[in-house]
Amino acid sequence: MSSANAYRVFLTRNSEYHVQSHVCVGVRDRRTGHWLPDHPAMRRPLLSAVAADGGWQALYAPCLGERLEFDVDGTALRTSTVLDIEERAARTAMPRPVARRTSAAARVTR
Repeated sequence: MSSANAYRVFLTRNSEYHVQSHVCVGVRDRRTGHWLPDHPAMRRPLLSAVAADGGWQALYAPCLGERLEFDVDGTALRTSTVLDIEERAARTAMPRPVARRTSAAARVTR
């Protein structure tokens, strides 16, 4: 994340992690499309990225294939590996509640 207000969406197998200024501002279930306001990563700082081999990576550059790590009250919360990264404009990117979908199809934002 190159600027202080950078907004990125990290897509893992099950979730989208919306991160602005190194803080998780939203988590959405990729299968249902529902926002998860009680997810442990919400409002938590992104500590680092963890490489597939377990090595630490730079905080400012999480990459595909790495796992994100959030600080949850002194305990590390690690995600599954990052499959895709989207960069968005901060002013338009804040998550908004989405209406419940009636179809069984999963909604994936790309």
